Amino acid sequence: MDIPLLVQHFLIHLHETGKKPSTVSMYKHDLMAFFKWLNQHSPMITPGILPEEKSCYEEYLTYLKEKNLSEANLRRVASHLNRLLEYHNLTDQFGALKATTKKQRDLVDSDFITEKDTFSLLNSVVSKKNLTETQLQIHKYIAPRNYSILILMLHYGLTLNEVVSLNIKNINFSQNELTIITNKGKRVLNLSKDDKKIIYNYFSNIPALFKPKDYTDDPLFLSFHPQKMVYWYDYNLNKPKRISLIGVKRMIEKEVERSGIIKLRQDQHSFETVVY
Repeated sequence: MDIPLLVQHFLIHLHETGKKPSTVSMYKHDLMAFFKWLNQHSPMITPGILPEEKSCYEEYLTYLKEKNLSEANLRRVASHLNRLLEYHNLTDQFGALKATTKKQRDLVDSDFITEKDTFSLLNSVVSKKNLTETQLQIHKYIAPRNYSILILMLHYGLTLNEVVSLNIKNINFSQNELTIITNKGKRVLNLSKDDKKIIYNYFSNIPALFKPKDYTDDPLFLSFHPQKMVYWYDYNLNKPKRISLIGVKRMIEKEVERSGIIKLRQDQHSFETVVY
């Protein structure tokens, strides 16, 4: 379906206020899912119009709960809807939406991935098991990238946001250092020589036309076009296209499933939990 005009305006607002492209992309994903559901379950409501009754939003959140969406994802969806409603001055009309009243529990040992499962997942990412012929053709391009991403998450505790936000200037291959910059500050990680080689192997095999330029804000991890078998290039920005938050999330879900590790929950928040 087309993006409703009121959502387009809101996404432009997010971009103009400095939100990262990956964050704007997640907002778009969640809001479009809501409007798709609304069009299917409430056909009497004019398409592309925000309902002015709180019950519509509560019914949608109930629908997501029945689909067993995680508590973390429920909170995210409710937050994104609240921001949209706030932008269109509807929050005062019926108050903020609450996806759940549950408090986040403390972490326990079973929330963390074991060394054995880490080994199994990383081995699976570079393997060719259970891949179709088409997937095999794509695998040789994306396996080094996916392997590098999971190395950073599993070995160094990077979150999805941190991985997606990495620029080529953040990694110093000669010094084996990776600089993580967030709104909370900066930290420098010392990469092992083996892990540095894995990431450098991915980087060095990117074709010259799409390769991130040294010491720039070009993204480290690139989006891949499976139909054209090439990396995406953003001609408007004149730089390779950054892999999206949703793209990394879907990659993780697929690789977890392919590895056979049932203990890893296949949602964004849970994966970040188990890799810390």
